[in-house]
Amino acid sequence: MIDVKHLKTIATLKETGSLVNTARELFLTQSALSHQIKDLENKLDCQLFERKTQPVRLTPQGMLLLELASEVLPRVEATKCRLKESLNQPISQLRLSVECHACFHWLLPTIKEFNNFWPDIKVDYERGFSYDAIPDLLSDELDLVLTSDIREPDKLEYAHLFDFKLKLIVAPDHELAKKAYVTALDLKNETIISYPIPRERQDIFKHFIQNARFDGTLKTVDQGLLIFQLVSAGMGVAALPDWLVTPYESQGLIKSIPLGALGLTRPMYLAMKKNMKDNPVYRHFLNTCKLNNGR
Repeated sequence: MIDVKHLKTIATLKETGSLVNTARELFLTQSALSHQIKDLENKLDCQLFERKTQPVRLTPQGMLLLELASEVLPRVEATKCRLKESLNQPISQLRLSVECHACFHWLLPTIKEFNNFWPDIKVDYERGFSYDAIPDLLSDELDLVLTSDIREPDKLEYAHLFDFKLKLIVAPDHELAKKAYVTALDLKNETIISYPIPRERQDIFKHFIQNARFDGTLKTVDQGLLIFQLVSAGMGVAALPDWLVTPYESQGLIKSIPLGALGLTRPMYLAMKKNMKDNPVYRHFLNTCKLNNGR
């Protein structure tokens, strides 16, 4: 009753947030996609998503199907990869670096899941975080890089994983906590706490504060938990991805606020050499990242 194509559809719908983009990703017409979904809903006798929301919001039944997709699709992909193991030089390791400290929150479980299917392939992430890992990818010292910034697009392939919201976090009693959203001017005299990344590479400065005047202080710390502790204690504010913020906000330790009236959305990419984009092992790692983002 439930086919792999149905699972791909629900996973893509969740990822893209719209029927139009889902149809484009799956190379279907909107009519064919709508017919497929309606046929599945009739067979299951339930509604899978709310039609009038933007982005599309899955119903509880749709979330159950998405949960099944997250379990089944990586297994299907891994099996297909194994069937195609006719590579000239079998891959024994993937050398990985990330340009996002907060990515480790979901990346390590992703690596574990990948290794469950490819136990003979070592994912080497000993280099861990680097605020500029692209040169090492170009010089063949790395195989994969997680990044939000596209550089050297003529030489590298950037596979889009997902988009995320960057949220400002403040102490619950901070004067900004009551605002519906913050502006660059609101941050003019604040102490901004961040990971040890050069200011010019930080999203909050590159894509939000930009050329606005900033007379505050930039304080860097190595550990994410320490950032939350300092913010909760009222010693500064910080800008972090929504997947990292949610657990702490649900405990009442911090308050999150959109950056700007529309919020600040940033992409996450998996960068690799262009000649590896169709490699089945790389494709499986990419798909595993897509299915585990922010979880």
